[in-house]
Amino acid sequence: MIRRAIPALLVVILGFAALFAVGRDAPTEVPATFALQAGSWMPHVNDTAKLTGSWFCPGLPASGEEGVGGEVVVSNRAGEQLVGRFSVLSPDGVAATQDFTVEPWSRNTIDVSALATAPFVSVVVELDGGGGLVEQRALHPAGNSVAPCSNDTSDTWYLADGFTVDGSVESLILSNPYDDVAIAQLTFATESGESSPSAFRGFPIPPRSVKVIPLADPQLGAQDEPVIAVEVTTTSGRIVLGRAQHYLGGGRLGYEVSLAAPAPRDQFWFADGEQGDGITETYAIYNPTDADVEVDAVFLGLPVEANFGGIPTITVPSRRVVVFDPTDEQYAGTVTDGRHAVVFSTLADPSIVVERVLTRPTDDSVATSVVLGAPPREDGFVATQWHLGIGPSDPTTAALVVYNVDNVEGTVTVESVGPGGPTAIEGLSEIPIGPGAVITIDLTAPDALNRELILTASNRVFVERSLPRGDDLVGRSNSWAVPSSAAS
Repeated sequence: MIRRAIPALLVVILGFAALFAVGRDAPTEVPATFALQAGSWMPHVNDTAKLTGSWFCPGLPASGEEGVGGEVVVSNRAGEQLVGRFSVLSPDGVAATQDFTVEPWSRNTIDVSALATAPFVSVVVELDGGGGLVEQRALHPAGNSVAPCSNDTSDTWYLADGFTVDGSVESLILSNPYDDVAIAQLTFATESGESSPSAFRGFPIPPRSVKVIPLADPQLGAQDEPVIAVEVTTTSGRIVLGRAQHYLGGGRLGYEVSLAAPAPRDQFWFADGEQGDGITETYAIYNPTDADVEVDAVFLGLPVEANFGGIPTITVPSRRVVVFDPTDEQYAGTVTDGRHAVVFSTLADPSIVVERVLTRPTDDSVATSVVLGAPPREDGFVATQWHLGIGPSDPTTAALVVYNVDNVEGTVTVESVGPGGPTAIEGLSEIPIGPGAVITIDLTAPDALNRELILTASNRVFVERSLPRGDDLVGRSNSWAVPSSAAS
């Protein structure tokens, strides 16, 4: 079967979640004229014509080592030629700038490895007319990783989960795409306290360049830490913050490059949680504010026979990070085996950042993937249409994980973008999805591979992609699909 359905959540839990979830009725749509500010949502496609649109990629490895590299994929979602230009930023400044075009309903790939050699670089893409979709793919012998690029820069960025156990390497990638120097400050928190090292207070990021900070740097004192949250603020200028994580032990293996959160929120959603033999699922909850906060976690899309004992409220002290493990004794009986969605919420002002760490067994090893939660937009909007500029290259089961936010039956259709525009993939039209349910969708048909994909639902949904790590590696790397800023 092309889909795998997971039974819907009991109505009682949906009612409980609604106390702090987005409204069940779709909000009135207001046509978007200008790009939303970075802190107001997640990376998204904007279907309103603009003069130009910029995308800021979180960073890619470009060391020149065998198997290490990166690429940026630009998708043209329209029937007219797309014109743009890109710049590759390195620690030494601009490594390359080029104009490019993308033909209607097609994609172009920028091979960053052929344009620069540096531990990490970042890419800025400008598109005339503001259309298109830009994503990046990091290539590494420990696993490939996909991430959407950001629609904007920010003067604040946050990461909840960091890890340097057993020599694991975490690097912060700070990109300044502008012509003036940016002045930044780094603060990080563990379960035991907060620190702001003097060497990283008021440090400069030169114009149109990248600064890379390994968290295990002796000046930070963050060696062998099981969880490190990070806050980067700028007193001058705006930047983009990416993170590269190479897991080498401590129960984690793999490689991930991802975009940080530009702002705390009061709610974060995850579509693809899972419990089962050999699976480790934890959530890092970071509170960068000056007040303690109470956080509720609700597991959604669970089997109807689950024991709904309820998760006790989680207290996250001011400027601390707390690791929530649903298998802890205190939560016994509240989560059953299987796939589920999760929402974390606080009644306080926007004050938390939440990341999921999911480690699944792979033959005789494991593969770890870390995903930042998805917030609804500030006006409560949750998308009904999601885009993938980068999908699977080979037939992949359970490649998409979809959570139905609404307490009504719905359908999901997956289209493939080809030379003539979007067309439905055989067997992937009007897939049923139950109220508050989680389903997985296989992408195995030839026209589902190496194409931009569009998922359109009758209800509001959250959509994660779960892609193979590449080459001969087993296991998956998760990332969000990219929501449309308007209803379909």
